[in-house]
Amino acid sequence: MWSEFAAQRQAAELLHRSLRNDRLSHAYLFSGVRGAGKRKMAKHLAQAVFCLRRDGDSCGECKNCRLIEEGNHLDVHWIEPEKNIIRIKQIEDLQKKFSYRAAESSHKVYIMEEAEKMNQEATNRLLKFLEEPPQGVVAILLTSNIHDLLPTVLSRCQIVSFHAPSPEAIAERLEQEGIKQGLARAAARIANDMDEARTLCQLESFAHLRSLVIQLSEDIMERGTYALVTIHDKLLKQEKDPDKIDLFLDLLLLWFRDLLLFLLGQESQITNNDQMEPIQKQALRISQRRLVDGMGTILVTKNRLTHYANLQLSLEDMVLRLQEG
Repeated sequence: MWSEFAAQRQAAELLHRSLRNDRLSHAYLFSGVRGAGKRKMAKHLAQAVFCLRRDGDSCGECKNCRLIEEGNHLDVHWIEPEKNIIRIKQIEDLQKKFSYRAAESSHKVYIMEEAEKMNQEATNRLLKFLEEPPQGVVAILLTSNIHDLLPTVLSRCQIVSFHAPSPEAIAERLEQEGIKQGLARAAARIANDMDEARTLCQLESFAHLRSLVIQLSEDIMERGTYALVTIHDKLLKQEKDPDKIDLFLDLLLLWFRDLLLFLLGQESQITNNDQMEPIQKQALRISQRRLVDGMGTILVTKNRLTHYANLQLSLEDMVLRLQEG
């Protein structure tokens, strides 16, 4: 049902209205970040085109809807990059298939994933196909990098923009996939899109780094020297990957943000809400001003490390500044 696409309501309403009014375009370009739901909506549009109920939506239960869901409908074709490139032969094969009469109805639909990965020859061949589309053919191109497509391709498609999913939507989807709530919410807040958030959760070090952040924050609150020992023994000695260090700093920044939100009475906005006991304990031992200054210190450290500053000295300086407040 189109109503399932609440996060992309504008795009869903546009396509639903076009189907109801029998004004479907011959070519669409779905543009938006990874994880925004472009592929899911493309499949739903194909189902709505062929659905036997014929009311502009997909019932999800009829023969055609089930065949498309299973990837077995003869008049719905998917094109994906082969070794990171969409080649002219793939477009030629598609045109050959579409030269035959539609097997199931008067329509044919093709969905091209990562359309920006067409090489020059494939792009030129597709342009001819878009200029003179066969009767009943609907093209759906998907891209996360619209600026990598030629203006001539863009001009021949109706562009449908997809908004980036909210951290809440990403976290909910990760939890549905079996990720623990705390990890899902943290990854969703740090990552730029659904795929990146999922990748973070799959890292063996992600949960460990999050636990280490909580421990370091506790050590910092004690104002003792053990925080430096924690940085040395639990982080620097075990983790050499700069990306993991940056991830650790992102998680530390997120933790300080949660402490501040607790002090501001905005507990519903806390990301690490599965760690409310240590959050409450730590937050009551630190001032709002110190937390704000601490977040600034963490951001400065992240910036230094992107400019190849000494890793050990930068982290030691950060810990000392966080302790001093």
